[in-house]
Amino acid sequence: MSQDTLPNSTSRSPLVSALESKEFSRREFHDYKRFITNHYDGIAGNLTRFTGVVTGHGVLAGKLFRPSTFDLRGCKRILDAGCGNGRYTKYILRHSDDDALITAFDLSQSMLRRARRHLKSPRVTHVSADLTRLPYENGFFDAVVCGWVLEHLPDPRPGLGELSRVLNPGGKLLLMTTEDTVLGAFCSRMWHCRTYNRKELIGACEESGLSWVKPIYFTGLHKFLRLGGIVAELRKRA
Repeated sequence: MSQDTLPNSTSRSPLVSALESKEFSRREFHDYKRFITNHYDGIAGNLTRFTGVVTGHGVLAGKLFRPSTFDLRGCKRILDAGCGNGRYTKYILRHSDDDALITAFDLSQSMLRRARRHLKSPRVTHVSADLTRLPYENGFFDAVVCGWVLEHLPDPRPGLGELSRVLNPGGKLLLMTTEDTVLGAFCSRMWHCRTYNRKELIGACEESGLSWVKPIYFTGLHKFLRLGGIVAELRKRA
């Protein structure tokens, strides 16, 4: 499968452009996808738990699922898209209804093994899937959580289109992705991903039938210093 590349914003700083990983643009998409899968199958995937502790995201993730932030109450079928080591699945399970069923997928088999090892629940199903070709029916899920996977698509629209397709009308999406800041560019180097400009990403979401409900910040300091990437709640238009 090939993919176009969403052009980088002309407003980004030269430093961000210089620091950002170029792997997504110098490789054909199928080769880049294989490269990223191998990257997470290896030591980088093992490091995700460590980096979650160092950055604080392992703990801060729990703040996202409060009723006043991203409310999962009433959602009976929930998708954790690109679940990684299960960092968000754990909180989804904790803050969703007792009868809610959770599907967690990743392209990396090693990441899925790590997720299964760290979280065992009959309410959670782990599967291998590709964000650009999801094996689910239209409107199947009430809510989707997509954390730090969209930046591995040169163009976000195929992934956003699939997330929109599997959401029911009015369904909600918690989206987290790397922003075109200096810190985001450093993260891009480590994880061989791209960064997104916030305004242009909002436009891509709207094209995919996903309306931007509100930005979300881990803390007030994150908002003031533009830390923590782009985090937002979106809704599928009815």
